[in-house]
Amino acid sequence: MRNGRAAGGPVFGLRKRDLTREFPVSANRPRLPYPDGWFAVAFSGDVRPGQVVRRRFKGEDIVVYRTRQGTVRVVNPYCPHLGAHLGFGGRVEGENLVCPFHHFAFAPDGRCVRTGYGTRPPKASLTQLTAREVNGVVMVWSHARGEAPSWDVPVVPAQDFPPPARHSTILIDHPQEVVENSVDIGHFGPVHGTSGARVTKPLELNGPRLTLGTSVHRTTPLLGRFDVDFDVEANGLGHIHVIARMPRMGLSALVQIMPTPLDPCRIETRFTVSARLGTAGSRAGRYSSWLATQFFALPSWQGAAQDAPIWQNKTYLRHPRIARGDGPIMRFRHWAEQFYPDEFREIGEAAEVSDPLPFEKGPHGSA
Repeated sequence: MRNGRAAGGPVFGLRKRDLTREFPVSANRPRLPYPDGWFAVAFSGDVRPGQVVRRRFKGEDIVVYRTRQGTVRVVNPYCPHLGAHLGFGGRVEGENLVCPFHHFAFAPDGRCVRTGYGTRPPKASLTQLTAREVNGVVMVWSHARGEAPSWDVPVVPAQDFPPPARHSTILIDHPQEVVENSVDIGHFGPVHGTSGARVTKPLELNGPRLTLGTSVHRTTPLLGRFDVDFDVEANGLGHIHVIARMPRMGLSALVQIMPTPLDPCRIETRFTVSARLGTAGSRAGRYSSWLATQFFALPSWQGAAQDAPIWQNKTYLRHPRIARGDGPIMRFRHWAEQFYPDEFREIGEAAEVSDPLPFEKGPHGSA
């Protein structure tokens, strides 16, 4: 990673996969409101110097652009002059974003600094979204009451990993469901074909930060049975990073999962995957790590494809009938309520019966 930008590329040519077109959909209605927090709107490498790109975010268009010197800005798409959409024909000239309609130019701070006919520019500014470029992605802050950021997404521990592979999927879903998937250990076996799912490090909640350790057994014809251990960290409902380890093979991987609401029913989830195998820094180590990255990346979008038919046709139950073995779902949901308006939050505490004891045998197979 250099200057906040991640190298790498799509997984075996896969850049974006629209799963809404591949699986039946019946539950295309809002289930939860938009959450507050940080959300990814582009991979850094998808916004080159001088480039202007359109994105969808929380039911509206936004424009992401990078100045010639490399500064990224995210703005409301409509020119304050006469309302032209800057994502259709807008261009970057030096450090300014120029409207296609009358060539009004806007500086990186949003101010109008030039008209297209040499007259004094009006006192007008673009509406900017607070943006950060971190971990190879452009993230924007959004809050229902317009509050400024009260926390940041941390830099992930990527220094010992090769450049990541990346891809994205579009789903009928909500960001909270994606993050909840990490603590719902009961679905690992039925949906993803693992066994022995258990909590190895108890769920810890600290403000917008969540951490959890889990472990599963996998069996493949080529490799036989092996363990996969996961250290999960979520910061808000828009950014998860996971350190996955396969001790028997000496393989470790860094995975980022970043669900972003496009509209009330659809999300785009961006993934980055980087795996390490062999001696870091050696030529053989670099090549084997590149292969390991490609190998490990495929299950990440395959996992999303396995979840998609369920996610796209389920509803969100405010009071689910939790069973022992589900994982700490209700504790997670109480934590997640902080990212919604006060009127949405639950009143009182729901009973929590789902936490398997850490470091003990789980209910989904032998430990």
